[in-house]
Amino acid sequence: MNRKQFLMHASWGTAISLALPSLVYCSSEAEANRNEPDPDFLPDLDIELTSVSDSTSIMPGKPTGIFRYKTKIIQGNDKVMQLPDSHLGPVIKIRKGEKIRVRYKNALAQESIIHWHGLHVAPEMDGHPMYAVAKGEQYVYEFEVNNRPGTYWFHPHPDKITGPQVYYGLAGMFIVEDDEQNLPNGEYDIPLIIQDRIFDDRNQLVYLQDNRMSRMQGFLGNQILINGSPDNTMKVSKSTYRFRVLNGSNSRIYKLAWSDGANVIVIGTDGGLLPQPARKPYVMLAPGERIEIWKDFSEMNVEEQVYLKSLPFNDGTAMGMGGGMMRGGMMSGSGPSNGTGFDICTFRVNPESGE
Repeated sequence: MNRKQFLMHASWGTAISLALPSLVYCSSEAEANRNEPDPDFLPDLDIELTSVSDSTSIMPGKPTGIFRYKTKIIQGNDKVMQLPDSHLGPVIKIRKGEKIRVRYKNALAQESIIHWHGLHVAPEMDGHPMYAVAKGEQYVYEFEVNNRPGTYWFHPHPDKITGPQVYYGLAGMFIVEDDEQNLPNGEYDIPLIIQDRIFDDRNQLVYLQDNRMSRMQGFLGNQILINGSPDNTMKVSKSTYRFRVLNGSNSRIYKLAWSDGANVIVIGTDGGLLPQPARKPYVMLAPGERIEIWKDFSEMNVEEQVYLKSLPFNDGTAMGMGGGMMRGGMMSGSGPSNGTGFDICTFRVNPESGE
């Protein structure tokens, strides 16, 4: 086909699309009709997630207004867990090859939808803003999990209001499991969702979008939360642990390291488990990224403690583990700048753990 013939055929296609836009629209609408479950789809996990406005005690004093996912398990009780004393979550644990149905219901005053961050799913299952539903409406997800074992997460994805909805609490982990040999599990497999937040003098969350910079580049908080709590001390036994770390912050980058100088032993990243552990003096973690860390507390004394820290780094650019360049300069907001060092979480050996 020569150039003249190509342009002629292209013009015909454009003319047909303009003349019959309803055909294209109807096809898209048919694919997007996800209001009811498919009776022929047989899920291993069937749950209902409803995004609601609520309040909870985070800081001392007045309760804080938040958003949360209210969970109802229809089938598969062993595949869903709640983070203790947290408005975040839930944590969904499912094996590769299993099927999941999520009946998402929106009870917020604004539209919303769920995006399955890192999962390989069909476009209509990915939570694109075009599929956002209004208050009182439902969207049904049905898909087979085919990702590698690893740590993924889910959060809202409506147009222009994703940031505030995540900030107010709509975030959970999605863990893909397999026959993972010699890795800590059960109570020794712990999610760590790190967030920085700003609270006003009435304990209410403050989402900054008062100027173009904060809307485009984000902002930094001055209070570090772990799994939605400012109490960043965790009791551990004299055992080995697997920490699934998610940077759920708006814009903050963390330079993760241990206070005892031990290497950060990385066993998994965003793409799943690594072929073998990687030992690093520190690991950079940007917003939305996940990393799995293995830590051995067996040689520590009772009541001894170690800190997971964010080390200082220079403003400008920082190199991530995957080799990508990330901005590390000052953002708008009231929190310390990216590159400021501080303790994130304290791990203290429990005196009741024994040897």
